[in-house]
Amino acid sequence: MLQEIHEKVARRQRPNVLVVEDDYRQRDFLREVLERSGYECRCAGTCAEGRESMAEDRYACVLIDLGLPDGNGLTLLGHLIQSDPCAVPIILTGDSRAERVIDTMRAGAFDYLTKPVDLTTLKAAVARALSHHLVVRERAELVRLLKEERDQLRARVEAATSDIRQYATALNNSYTRLRALLRLTQLSNVTYYSDETLMRSVFEELRRHMPLRCVALCDVTRASLLAVFKRHQDDDAEFLISEGDAVQAGYDSLLAEAEPKLLVDEWVERNIGMDTSGLQSFAYPQKFWTRSICTVGFYLASEFTPDESEQEFLGMCAHFLAFEWEQAKLQLHVAHQASLGNIAVELARNFIQPLTAIGTATDFVKETPISEDAADGLRIVQENVGLLKRQTQEFRKLSLLRENCVETVRLDEYVEQALSMLSVAIQNRNVTIEKEFIPDCECVLINGAILARVFLDLILGALRCVEVGGRIGLRLRESGAGHMAFEVSHAGVAGAVAGPNNGSQLPSSRGGASTDPVTQLAERTIHSCGGKLTVEVDSARHSLLRVVLPRNATNPAATQEGRR
Repeated sequence: MLQEIHEKVARRQRPNVLVVEDDYRQRDFLREVLERSGYECRCAGTCAEGRESMAEDRYACVLIDLGLPDGNGLTLLGHLIQSDPCAVPIILTGDSRAERVIDTMRAGAFDYLTKPVDLTTLKAAVARALSHHLVVRERAELVRLLKEERDQLRARVEAATSDIRQYATALNNSYTRLRALLRLTQLSNVTYYSDETLMRSVFEELRRHMPLRCVALCDVTRASLLAVFKRHQDDDAEFLISEGDAVQAGYDSLLAEAEPKLLVDEWVERNIGMDTSGLQSFAYPQKFWTRSICTVGFYLASEFTPDESEQEFLGMCAHFLAFEWEQAKLQLHVAHQASLGNIAVELARNFIQPLTAIGTATDFVKETPISEDAADGLRIVQENVGLLKRQTQEFRKLSLLRENCVETVRLDEYVEQALSMLSVAIQNRNVTIEKEFIPDCECVLINGAILARVFLDLILGALRCVEVGGRIGLRLRESGAGHMAFEVSHAGVAGAVAGPNNGSQLPSSRGGASTDPVTQLAERTIHSCGGKLTVEVDSARHSLLRVVLPRNATNPAATQEGRR
């Protein structure tokens, strides 16, 4: 960068020099000497002419005589310093008193030459001034570039913070809606509840999130209608159930299949007397086992227009309402609770992973020299990430529904997911990832989902141990009959291996036990899945971490073999 700035500053072949001298013979002498030395010289005889020349052009060096007809040269010196900080002033005078020299240098002069001026001294002083001018110009250019980079970094941090705020808002809305669905599922804990209880519960829950006026469920098979509605904003909610000829008249099965919204609007207007044209209406046909069961309609105030996520939430509520209304209570309880448990676990997992990636990226950035503004921006990012992580902890409670369950996982997908989350850190450290996976990486494990975080920690530990520009090998292979092995190899720091923490000591095949709490947690996690973790470190600082897992954890023999 310094070379580019120097070339830019030095493009002008003949540096500009201004001479402010009232003696025309001395002025002509200085001009001749400077022009012969390769400079572009311009002269002025008074302070006013000097100010005019400074306003018209920029100069690398300015020679100023103290005794001018219309004022003291020190006044012109102050004007020069204010108008062009990069110009280097040299004072010319016949007064060689020490106090005069001191006053001049305090006023900002670069050099002080007494008359008559020696030719060699003049050339040397001007050459020094021009060198100083280049340094000042380079420093000013560097300061300008640094300010631009600081502004760009601040803009990027603000943009990142804005994205996190939007992500936090979306996360909070998703969390709120999930809580609403969970509150509705509490109905399944009741031995019996009526259609009115179910409809009113859905209506009141949705009223907390949007201006709902009516919820209607139309049975397209038996042509019946259930509805809870408010005719006006301040009215009490009414419940209506209508069956038989009153609704059967005008029923058209083809219309119900092709235009469910029109059919629901007709039923609501006929039975409730509500003008649906002044409301926002949404219809959700429901099918179970490829058979049409019913259509659920929601009517919102006209001034409210739900976005895509809110319409998706309405669709989930419609599915819940139809599901609870159609199925037997005991069967609903088992299937419904399992479904919501899986939803909560998947949501928590999808939220935690990008937050962890953001936190990891900021940790790596903080390890490099950054400005104070950038450090403040990173601190704000980390605070927001911590807040979002705390908000997702409630989702993790629902993972207890899957505790000690047997599930099918693909180990290669876990590794690819971890590499995607660490892509920024891998790129910053210029680390090469070498992968070698067998075609079939599928295992049936106990609590297999928790391995995703373990694989992320192991690869992150290797990334922190390996040198910049190094290599990390990732391998998935068969390990004996009925077992899979996940291996992480690299040449790291002596005595340090690819554990969850930088430099953590894992148990190796040569004996020894881990004392690091995070490492012990990783070991226990792998053992809970029926696997085993070992590390080998040779004299050449090559580290090989191996996780051996059973192909099928439902086989007790395989599980016991994996834990030995």
